Amino acid sequence: MSVLAPAVGAVLAAILESSVLTHLQVGSVKPDLVFAVGIAMAMALGFESGMTWAFVGGVTLDLLLPGRALGSTALTLVLLTATALVIARALWPPRLAFVAVTAFVLSFAYQAVLLALLAMTTAIAFSGLSLPELVVGGLLNAAIALVAAIAVRALDLRFGEPERLAW
Repeated sequence: MSVLAPAVGAVLAAILESSVLTHLQVGSVKPDLVFAVGIAMAMALGFESGMTWAFVGGVTLDLLLPGRALGSTALTLVLLTATALVIARALWPPRLAFVAVTAFVLSFAYQAVLLALLAMTTAIAFSGLSLPELVVGGLLNAAIALVAAIAVRALDLRFGEPERLAW
């Protein structure tokens, strides 16, 4: 799969996250669509697709959401996508359960790193989330990553490059 598909998908996911998903909350927690699908994309398709998704999705979110410093979300997503790629490499081939658990665990790091970066770069006060909110957000992200991993893998099998012998 070329890098154009993850780039366009990341822009669409960022638009969806910044518009529709701000109104669809569980309690006071909203899912992080770009993050969750980015983890699934990286673990299912590899480095190029994952990093393209993380960078383009992060920059788009920074442009669409008010009060965010340009590059803060992109930096956070790139760092955590790289972590997910290391986990995928260690647990090769990545099973669906590994994708969901990775998204759940990295959700805590995503919130912490993003809040720390926003506290340093903008006038947003560093106020941590409560543990129940972090757990609910992690479960939402894990569910989204699980569904996204299934969809990404199916699309890659259908439309991706066929595997051939390298002579």
